[in-house]
Formats: sequence, structure tokens, C-alpha cells
Amino acid sequence: MENNNQYLQMFFDESAEYLQLLNENVLLLEESPDDEEIINAVFRAAHSVKGMSATMGFDRLTDLTHKIENILAKVRNKELSINEDIIDLLFAGLDYIKSLVEDIRSAGEENTDVSAYLQELDNCLNHSNDVIDDKGDLRSDGDLAYSSYLKLNEEEEKNIANKMKDTDCVYNIEVILDKSCLLKNVRGYMVLKKAQEIGYLAKSNPTQKEIEDEDFGDSIYIILVSTLDSESIIKEFKNIVDVAEVKIDLNDLKSTRKVETSVSNKKKTSSKNEKKKKTSLSNMQVSPTVRVDINKLDNLMNMVGELLINKTRLEGLNIKTDIYQDIIQQLDRVTMDLHHIVMQIRMVPIGGIFNRFPRMVRDLSKELNKEINLMIEGADTELDRSIIDELADPLMHIIRNSADHGVETPEVRKAKGKAFEGVILLNAYQKGSEIIIEVEDDGKGIDVDMLTEKALEKGIITVEDIEDMDEKDKLQLVFHPGFSTSEKVTDVSGRGVGMDVVKRVVESLDGQVYIESEKDVGTRFTISLPLTLAITQALMVKIDDEIFAIPLGTISETIMIKPDEIQQVRGQDVIILRDTTIPLVEGSRQLNLNVEYGQYINKEEIPAVIINSGEKQIGLIVDELLNQQEIVIKSLGNYLINIKNISGATIVGDGDVALILDVRNIA
Repeated sequence: MENNNQYLQMFFDESAEYLQLLNENVLLLEESPDDEEIINAVFRAAHSVKGMSATMGFDRLTDLTHKIENILAKVRNKELSINEDIIDLLFAGLDYIKSLVEDIRSAGEENTDVSAYLQELDNCLNHSNDVIDDKGDLRSDGDLAYSSYLKLNEEEEKNIANKMKDTDCVYNIEVILDKSCLLKNVRGYMVLKKAQEIGYLAKSNPTQKEIEDEDFGDSIYIILVSTLDSESIIKEFKNIVDVAEVKIDLNDLKSTRKVETSVSNKKKTSSKNEKKKKTSLSNMQVSPTVRVDINKLDNLMNMVGELLINKTRLEGLNIKTDIYQDIIQQLDRVTMDLHHIVMQIRMVPIGGIFNRFPRMVRDLSKELNKEINLMIEGADTELDRSIIDELADPLMHIIRNSADHGVETPEVRKAKGKAFEGVILLNAYQKGSEIIIEVEDDGKGIDVDMLTEKALEKGIITVEDIEDMDEKDKLQLVFHPGFSTSEKVTDVSGRGVGMDVVKRVVESLDGQVYIESEKDVGTRFTISLPLTLAITQALMVKIDDEIFAIPLGTISETIMIKPDEIQQVRGQDVIILRDTTIPLVEGSRQLNLNVEYGQYINKEEIPAVIINSGEKQIGLIVDELLNQQEIVIKSLGNYLINIKNISGATIVGDGDVALILDVRNIA
């Protein structure tokens, strides 16, 4: 086991990936039960989990996946039809696999009792004949049934026609390997290679990739175009070690004449007659990606950050020699390229998180007796890996809430004139330097009156507070810890249960979450997040002789205001900018600096930064606009993390520390 420890993390990582893949493909299989590609994909993933488990010595997991594989093999061989019971059985198996992997991760051994589930699998396998597909043309003992294994599409038939000469025949071939064959993938590879040597290999089942993965049974089905007669072809294949039997007949592309020939079992121990002809099989595909520990990427990012800081300090020296300027330009180019590359390495599609939810929504639909369709858009939107890892829980809470308290039951929806099936839309897209994630349902919406009534009842707000709150402020009450309007908190969720976690996690990622809701129309949660938490472009400003950084993604523009342009609305200084009224906020006041406030009105020109936060805009008044530069964001640490209006710090050219303004809180 000691030797295995170094591979445990790899086992956990790959198990998680295969489980995700299995969940996605079983969902697809439920929608397309006859799709052979999906069936094969599920089989391959289950087979891979079994192989990994056996290698690591986890017997219970190996046994479990082996029996699941048996079920899938019967499905693949058309001996078992996919129905809801089989899908439920497969999903239950995936849950047991996950549970066993978690056992190994937490306790180092398999504790979950899977005996009852294994019995279910055995029962299914033993009674599979009851659900054998009743298509008469399927495989029967002793017969070839290529039509169910190798169906040629139109393009493949055209390819065969183009390749065929007058002397060629098209053959259906089944090459059966000996059951005791130890190197099935090697023998399968040799079978395909032999087929290419003696003719044109039009199609095979399994494919080359499946053979490389040893993802097939004992038979290899081939459609071959060749000038050789059937006896010669059988002889060629029989010369391969571990080939037990070869069956062959003519494909009706050339003739309907059937010349099926069966050769009895007879092992061969030599493959010396193999000859190289024509082209060989293509080389095994080498994955263009490698798995890298996220901590190593963090270290690399930190080093790039240090490089950027020192480059900024060098620029600050402002030495006026050609050689120095040339070096600075070269250094600037290299650091920018390096930064870009590191950022690209860290960016991953958000689909990795999104793809967890279809299975969850399926289970919720059954549990809640509702019809819910989860639609996913923008799954290829990329986000920094460190942010994506934190998003799963907030999104899960929101989706569970939408399913439980948003989408109505089919009967209620019908009474409201809505579609029988409710929809939850999960959408992601990039907007400037932010990533927007929306979870929208077409359910009953949030009753704002009930929301405020509950908040009053719980003492969260007062009557006076309500007078100053608009609808958006009232909707934000659902994020208050422990707040819920639900009379009955279910196992799934209660509106408000867990939503404070959503807000806390999103804000810890320097993001924000908003709610929009309309009664009987639906609710939309919008999460805005920065692309990355490490390095960003910022505008440097001076407030009371201190330098502050404002992330560029939050800024729409900078302006110089003349005092006579400032107007008053309800005691608030505002300006009218292109017909939009924008309130002015004094930076020094927001930061509680020890200066006399309101003196900006005496200046001839007042520098201001127009900041966007959601749908809000404010004009942040500063003392001086400095320059734009790339900054490395440093955390303030746990002791200073909750300072209002400050989100972090950075190091400027002279080596001093500049604080980064959390302008979305200011707005």
C-alpha cells in the first residue's frame, strides 16, 4: 500500500473525472437508449474505473464496477434494453462508486456496504433474458449478425465503392479471441493491422481507440474489402496468436451470396507470418494535456507576480539611457507574454462545474415529483481554476432552491397556464473583465411582501427600514443567515437556507450576487466574478496623498468635473453625464481618512472615476488621477480581510504598498 500512496491522488482525480463522465453519459443514455456511441462511452468509463480500482487493490470497488460493466455489456450486446429501472440502477451504482472513493479518501479503506446493491445487479443480470430485445434480426448463437454491430452509413458505403476494384469482395468478418488471452489489446491491434495489410479496412467494432483501451469483449467485427478469398483471409487471421475462431461472410454490398465459413478452435503460438503491407495503423494518440497540481500553478503565478512587481520597480527608476530603456522594453514584453501564458494555463471551462447539475436536477425532479428541464448555456466560458473550485456549492444551493421553491408542480403550472415542464436556465458569459453566471427559473417567483413580513417577524429589519428599502434591497433579505420564508423546510432546501453561504462564498471571491424576481414569472440569480484573483489592470489614483488602485474592469471612464456642473438631488451631489444622473461619492469620506470633507467643491477641476457596479453608477471623487498599470493582487490576510471598501493590496513602483479599492461596495 505504501507504494500505492504516491498514486492515490491520481486515483482520486481520475475517479472524479470518470464519475463525472459516467453521470453525463448515463443521462444521455436515458435520452438516447439506442445510441451505441453513448453505450460504448459508458462502458469505457466503467471499465476504466474497474481497472484503476483493481490496480490499487480496492476489491469492493472492483467487484462493483465489474458487475456494472456486465450490465453494460448486456446492453451493448442488445441482450438488455435500457429503461428507467436500468438507468436508476446505473445511477445508484455511480453513487456507490462515489461513496467508496470517499471512504478511501477519508479512511483509507472501503466501508460502504454494497452487498444489497450487488444483489440487485445480480438479479438484473439473472433476469435479463426477460427484457431481451425482441428484434428478430439480432445475434443468435452460431450466426453472424453484423447488421446490429456494423452498420455502414452513406459516406462509408461511398468510401468502399471508391476503394473497390473489380476483383475485390466486401467481407463481414468476426475474429474471436481466445478467452484466456492475456494481451487482448495487443491481439486486437494485430487483428486490425492484419486487416489493413490484406485489404481496405472499412469499419471495425471495436474501434482502434477502444482496442487500445482494452474496451471490448472477445470478438472483433470487421468490414473488409479484399482481393483474397475467404479461406485465405481466415488463414491470415488464424496466424495471429490467441485468435480462436474466424467467421466470415460476404457483405451484400457485393453479393447476397453467403459463404459463411467457420473454423474450429485451434490456438497458434506464432505470428512469424505477419507481413507489413500498405499503410500501418496510425500511432496511438498522445494526449496534448498534462495534469498539473494546482499548487504548482499557484506558485508559478506568484513568481510571475514577483517578476511583475520588480519590473514595475525597475520602471520606477526611470533611468534615461538607451540600454536601460531597451532592457525595460524587452523585460516588459517577456513578462507580459509570461503572464498571459500562465493565465491561459489557469483558465478552465466552467462546464466542469455546470456538468455536475443535470444529474442533481434529475434526482430532484423525481424526489419533488416535478418536471424540470435544466438548460445549460455558456459552458465553454473560461474562469480561473481557483475561482471555479469554489463555485460548486453556491450554484448547488441556488439550483436546489429554484427546483424546490421556484418551479411549481405540474398541476400548479397547468392551473397557471404554464408549460407542464419547468425550466431552470444555467448560463455563463464574459462581460468585460467579469464573468456573469445566471441561474434563472420560470417558477412562481419570490413574494416580496411575504419576505419583508418574515424579516419583520424575525427582527431582522424594522418598519422604518422598510420605508428606505426598494424591491431589490428587500430581495437581498434572502441572503440573511438563517432567513427563510418557507413554512416547511424540506430536505432539499428552504428559501434562505444556505443562501447566506452563497453570498459569503461569492463575496470571498471578490464577486457579487443579485436577485431579480417577478411573481408567477420567475427568479433570476446573477453572480458576477472577476476573471482572476491574481493579476489585473488597475487605475492608480491619489486620495489624501495616498495611492490607491481601482481595478480597471469596474471603471467606465474618468472625467474632470467643473464645480458648476455639480447639482443637488435630495442633498446628494450629482452630475448629469449624457442624460444620466450619477451620484458623486468622495473617496476620502468613504475611506474615513482624517481630512476635511467636501473641499473638492473649491477646486477648479475635480477628478472623478465613473464606476459601474451592476446597474449602478457612481462618480468617485479623488485628488489625482495617476496612471494605468498591471498590479499583482495580494491578500490582506485574515486579520485585515473585513476592512470595508478595501479588497487587497499591491506593490507599486517605488516598493510601497498601495491598497486596492473594493469599489463595488462603495457603489
